[in-house]
Formats: sequence, C-alpha cells, structure tokens
Amino acid sequence: MNLSIKKGYNKVKRKIYKISHPHLGDILMLHRVVSNRSSLADNRSLEITPEFLEQTILKYKYLGYRFVSLDNIYEQISKKKSFGSKFVTFTFDDGYSDNFELAYPIFKKYDCPFAIYVTTGFMDNRVCTWWYALDELLCKHKVLQLSDGTVYNCRNIDEKNQTFEDIRARLFNTSSMELKKTFEEWFSAYDYPFEQQTKKLALSVEQILTLSQDNLCTIAAHTETHPRLSVLDYDRQYHEICGSKKYLEQIIGKEVVHFSYPFGDFNCNSVQILGLCGYKTSTLNFGDDVRKGQSFYMLTRKFLYH
Repeated sequence: MNLSIKKGYNKVKRKIYKISHPHLGDILMLHRVVSNRSSLADNRSLEITPEFLEQTILKYKYLGYRFVSLDNIYEQISKKKSFGSKFVTFTFDDGYSDNFELAYPIFKKYDCPFAIYVTTGFMDNRVCTWWYALDELLCKHKVLQLSDGTVYNCRNIDEKNQTFEDIRARLFNTSSMELKKTFEEWFSAYDYPFEQQTKKLALSVEQILTLSQDNLCTIAAHTETHPRLSVLDYDRQYHEICGSKKYLEQIIGKEVVHFSYPFGDFNCNSVQILGLCGYKTSTLNFGDDVRKGQSFYMLTRKFLYH
C-alpha cells in the first residue's frame, strides 16, 4: 500500500470511528492554579492562572457544555444516559494547596464541579515535590553541583531549562520510594528545606476534609508515591492503588471511587486491582475527547494548557 493510499485509508478510518463513537464531552487535566507562573518551561506547563481558569469555565459555559462530576460521567457511561449536551469536568492531579486556595473559590463562584486526584505521600513527606525544589535552586544559583560531582551551568534561562531536563531524565528511572532520598542527597550541600517546601505546596489534611464536605469537589486517588505503575510487581501496585484509597477514606469519612494513573502509565494488573479495590473510573493523562465506548478505567483527558 503506497503512502497516499494509506493516509486516505487512515483518514476514512478516523471518520468512521468518530461517527460510531460520538464525542460525549471533555475531562480536563490540570495541576496547579497560581498567580505567578514559573519561568521554567516544564513547571510552567503545569500551571495556569486564576484568570485563565475563569476564562475556561466561561468558554465552556458559552459553548453550552454541561458542568458535571466524575460520578455523573460514570452514571452516563454505565447506564448509557445522555445529558442532552456535551459535558465537561475539571480534574487536578497530585493535590496542590493552591487547588484549595485559588481554584476552589472560582469553582464555587460558578457552581462548577471538579475533582482532585491526591498523591497521599505528599501530605506526610514520603514523597518530595522535587520539581519545584529544583525550580527554586535553579533560580538562586548560576552553577549547581550534585553530591556525585556532576556540575551544571545555570547562567541563563536556556541553561536552567536544560539542567532541569537533564536532572529529570536521571530521576526518571529511580523508584518512587528512592527518589526523595536520591534527590535530597544530590543537593545536600545546599541546606534546602525540602520538607517545608513540600508541606507548603501540598494540600493539608484539613483542606482535603473541607473540600470533601462540598458536593462540588470529588476527592480521588493518585497512588501513595506517584510511581510508574507498570514497572511495579502486583503486590506493590496493590499497595499503591488501594493504600491511597484507604488513606483518603479515613480522612474524609466517605468512599473514594475515582483514580488517575501517574504519568498515564498502567498495565493489566493495574486495571485488575482497580476493580478489586472498588474504583468506578480511572483517567489517563493523555488522549482527547471522551467518546462513546471508552473503558471506565481508560477515560481520556485533555491537558489544559495556558
């Protein structure tokens, strides 16, 4: 099959798929809402401003979308009900305190449902928010030297972005259980307040409890230590997936039935464990529209870029 015929075939295939699997709505993926965004590209991509969040809500309202919760989406898909219009829901990954401080008042203003997928290890400092610790270190220094002797020049924004990417790549294959120890050891010479920084960024137990008492907010799980699930054995995955659920349920006093895969990474064991633990849905961190026929445990999301 030559290239032009193959392209034409794929185009027709996509059209048929869209007709047979109509667009039901959008699940938006966010992380942080901040007044001042990071100068580093990677962290900046995780951030939107309060103004941008409000504009996005108004845009969807203008387009006639219905604002719904994850429970509403599950009900529509499982019972094959229709809202009569396309839906949208806002979801936040990780569990940052600004979700409560800056995003929550905006959702209250517009009576707009949203969900927060909480990584429970951030609350008790089992996991560090290394990407923002590195952000601050890069802003303060023109040269960074790791404890293993590696030296990075950080004299301008391009070098700072490159340093961030290089260190992120080195950390990528580090297990989530060892990542905190490794990162803090690398930067031990800088006397950086890692625990205070994570505590400042992460949702507190009190904030999670307050959010859970408002029907607008769905508290959902995002594992204990934010690992790539596919590299873990069955028992470790079970601990991550079910442990975070139980931890959150103890805080909020109600069942946690929605989940999001860290990095969008999972395997067949992950899906099996979700069912055993009693989750209704799980979302990916990639994809596009939510369409008819999607699995409850592989709901696609749109990354909301500023």
